[in-house]
Amino acid sequence: MPLSRTKNLQHKAYIPSSARENQYLMAKFPLSDELLTQYQSLIDIESDTPYEKLYQALADKFFAINDKLALESCQFIANDKFARVRFSPEKLTAQTKQQVLFLYNPKYHTSRNSFFNGANKAKKISLLFLASGEDIRGQSAKFHQLVTKALTEFAKQTAISLEKIRVSDHQHLTYDLFAKNKGVEGSQSHKFRPIVERYLADKQALPTSPNALTYAVVDFPINQRIRAMADIDDNPQERYNPLYNLIADAFISSAKKFNLNNGAVIANGLVPIVRSAKDENVVTSGELLMLGYNPEHTSCGYTCKWNSAKLVDTVQLIFVASEQDKTSHGYGKFVNEIEQALRSFAQRLEVSGDTEQMIVRLHQHIGFYLG
Repeated sequence: MPLSRTKNLQHKAYIPSSARENQYLMAKFPLSDELLTQYQSLIDIESDTPYEKLYQALADKFFAINDKLALESCQFIANDKFARVRFSPEKLTAQTKQQVLFLYNPKYHTSRNSFFNGANKAKKISLLFLASGEDIRGQSAKFHQLVTKALTEFAKQTAISLEKIRVSDHQHLTYDLFAKNKGVEGSQSHKFRPIVERYLADKQALPTSPNALTYAVVDFPINQRIRAMADIDDNPQERYNPLYNLIADAFISSAKKFNLNNGAVIANGLVPIVRSAKDENVVTSGELLMLGYNPEHTSCGYTCKWNSAKLVDTVQLIFVASEQDKTSHGYGKFVNEIEQALRSFAQRLEVSGDTEQMIVRLHQHIGFYLG
């Protein structure tokens, strides 16, 4: 095989044909004093639900605009809860104290809801748009363009400054690392070009220098076989420390073997949220564990967060790309290195691909202000 052909293949990642696609856009803006003054007539301080009419009026405008643009799946959220979107064969919307979780299959499911409590003043309002239909990744630029058109019209009708609206575009590909072992045939190739470059190819320009992040979250289930690989510590507060150390050591050594230098091991029952940040940080916020990474920093190391006294069902293994992991082709090489590292990790822990799963979710994310 010619050398140029070999190099090109190295920059393509081949993932199972059964991989599931998701895309969603989130827009957030503060419920500022300026906005409250503008809509003072809709706020009834004497009422038990003083903000009910305000939220409903904004939601009505939001949904009316989306109707005109044929945007079917959209959510108005004014309860300060974190919106989380995942692929699921069954449609489900669930709430916890801090989260609203949307599980859906974009090929079949649509959804439209409002989430607010008129008795409470929210800190911010979130507008969520869920992509639907087929070929989500191929149509992502078109969906992005439609959503920004809707948001621009919403800002115009509500007199909210475009500079106050923060937009994030999230795209996922989810698959079982061992899909082939379970009889899944065929694959799909990706270079994992940055979103900005993919959109430019579709003549969709983005604001200058949006924040961008590429990363992967892997669910590693803790079954009886894995538990038996480590002794239980006699100290109740350190009961599962040997188990988590075993997993972390296997993961980090496998990752470093393939030049993957940024990531985390999470085993404390919290939901890890990976975001772009100027400085690396780890912040616990109730149910959520916020992990901030700066892709300009090439070697942040590995963060390990676990509760040694608590056994979790699943350990989250996280890889985060730095600018060094991006080639002129994209992040395909990075994804290939992740797969090699995971297979090395699985081999160390004697994982059976025929009967066990390791769900890999590849994320590409950008964030910017609309104005």
